Amino acid sequence: MTSSSLPLIRRALMLALAAASLLMSQMPASAATTRVDHTDESIVALHDHQDLSDAEYWQQNATPTGKCDGGKVAKMLVEVAKVFQPVTTSEEAIDVLSHHGVIGSPDAWRKGIAPGQTMSGANVATVLNRCAVHLPIPPPKSANATPLEATPPAQLKDSYDIVVAGAGTGGVGVAVQAARMGRSVLLLEETDWIGGQMNAAAVTSMDEGVALVRERGLYRELCGLIAAHYQPLGINYMTAYWNGHVCVEPCVGKQLLHVLLGDARGKGVLDLALRTRVTKVLRTSDTVTGVQIESVTAAGAASRTVTSKVLVDATEWGDVIPLTGARYRVGNCTNDAIDPTRHVQDNTWTAVVKQYPHGVPDELLIKQAPPGYTPAVEAAFVRSLVNGDKIDAKTRPWTWATFIGYRGMPDSSRPGDSPPITRTHLNYNNDYHSTVAEIEDLKVRQATNREMRLKTLDLLYYIQHTLGKTDWSVANDEGLDSAYNRAEIDRWLAERPDLAPYRAVLYHFSVMPYTRESRRIIGLHTLCAHEIERIPGPPVQFAHTVALGDYAVDLHGSMTAPYLELDLDHESDIPHGFGQRGLGPFAIPFECFIPEKIDGFLPAEKNFSQSRMANGATRLQPHTLLMGQAVGAIAALAIQHGVQPRAVDPVEVQKVLLDAGDTLCIDGAPGTRWGTPEWRDEQLATLRNGAPAEPTKK
Repeated sequence: MTSSSLPLIRRALMLALAAASLLMSQMPASAATTRVDHTDESIVALHDHQDLSDAEYWQQNATPTGKCDGGKVAKMLVEVAKVFQPVTTSEEAIDVLSHHGVIGSPDAWRKGIAPGQTMSGANVATVLNRCAVHLPIPPPKSANATPLEATPPAQLKDSYDIVVAGAGTGGVGVAVQAARMGRSVLLLEETDWIGGQMNAAAVTSMDEGVALVRERGLYRELCGLIAAHYQPLGINYMTAYWNGHVCVEPCVGKQLLHVLLGDARGKGVLDLALRTRVTKVLRTSDTVTGVQIESVTAAGAASRTVTSKVLVDATEWGDVIPLTGARYRVGNCTNDAIDPTRHVQDNTWTAVVKQYPHGVPDELLIKQAPPGYTPAVEAAFVRSLVNGDKIDAKTRPWTWATFIGYRGMPDSSRPGDSPPITRTHLNYNNDYHSTVAEIEDLKVRQATNREMRLKTLDLLYYIQHTLGKTDWSVANDEGLDSAYNRAEIDRWLAERPDLAPYRAVLYHFSVMPYTRESRRIIGLHTLCAHEIERIPGPPVQFAHTVALGDYAVDLHGSMTAPYLELDLDHESDIPHGFGQRGLGPFAIPFECFIPEKIDGFLPAEKNFSQSRMANGATRLQPHTLLMGQAVGAIAALAIQHGVQPRAVDPVEVQKVLLDAGDTLCIDGAPGTRWGTPEWRDEQLATLRNGAPAEPTKK
């Protein structure tokens, strides 16, 4: 194989993922053996970056059943260690690769590379995949943009092309894509933090599924922004999932989204209104024409009317949908027959925690057990988390090292590379049972949100006292103690004075809960679990695909027949173990974003037309960002042509997204280089010729 025959480095970002091997290790053997192997692409990427020689040898031997010569492996380790830092000996290489979590048993590698020895091809492939994912991500042009600042309510316009409710990843995706297409956009956020699940809820460990997603559109750009921020500081941002996934501190993630929005504003009109929500939707017959919004400032709350051509619901709960009159699903009910007791996915109130090397500030130490901290509460934590330095995600209870590495974050307070993990967030054994009532009834939601905070407070007390981690507490440098968050805590503690001793800690909890499930519109097509299953697979490649997902079907709680939609999914679709139905690309079609009857309205978060089980795979940050990008393109084209979104040609949407670097074909575009005209044309041809004409209506 020659260098000229190999695709360029950009292919690495699509197809090489260290975390894929980590996730595979958690899957049943039957699932792992049927996964697509992307080692060839990792080899290509490393070779093109001049970090690997003799690519043909590794393609032939770094296979599940292959054997690799120990001497060649020793040379290979020295080469691939350059991804992290230059080394000259295999011993140095093993130390570097062990430090970065690429290899887990240094002694076994020292033995395997001895003269006359061989190494398992599967283990070598794992090293190649884990190194390829750490190859440099080029900084995007937007990295130098001026961050977008919020617009004061008094300066908002009376009319915008597009009003987007919710500035989470879905809403940001809509706003960026539509503004770049020259449309005027008003982006609303009820809190004072943008980023939703990713930042305000502090779930900043990107749940990618596999790194294929890193090739795509706005998520590729976000990964480039993250790299451009941390790499000059010498800080590793591949810290989540035991040093295998992209992660970002919430305050940094928030700032980078402001940068992305600032770059987009240069193409169109883009205003951001914080602490502002939609209170009423204006309609003419079945067409949305605008909204009434309420903004909260230091002077109080004020309302005004804003007209729009397209309204987008990108809220975490799908709160705008009922105001439009669109039919929707919630839990396994439809809106005409809601049962508030039906289960939905468990939610979590996360908290960013860090290690304080010089001691935790006194006000952040929990000196007495929180109210309601019973022996039963402690016993539950004992069953899930114990002390220990060994990382083993398969065994319960988890050790402390496994726990902090699971959602491990970069740590800007300690410049330098990582491990060790010194910053993470609490999101493992603090899930809280949720029902339809939390979605439909704001009073129930508020009460549940407070109970979730208490459960996380209990977990932090357990960590400091039972585990003895008195050098760990909530991070006081994330800015999560915002005016909005402090006001929420103060209102709660006015009703619960017994919680006053914990005020300083609670101020630093996340701004909003990690909400895994919301209302979902009933659209022209409802995406179902059997359409996205990759095992036995393959998933459906819809002709009108406008976004791809990657994650496994993963419902936290309620994954039993009584709480599923058996008119959409089947009991046989239920995975029994993470990843049993596979990871990797699946398609989401245009028709899932188009309501049955309501015009001038689109969903752009977890609230598009899908079954509960499908939602278990689409609800993650990379996917919602890309779905938002697709909705932004649909809305912008509708306005450009003077038609309703349902009348937009899906092929035109696909062309816009491909021009923006967003992969739409499940198999990428084999044999072509990302972003080239050939890459674009091959995907359009595949979608036109190799996919069903349109999705089945549901």
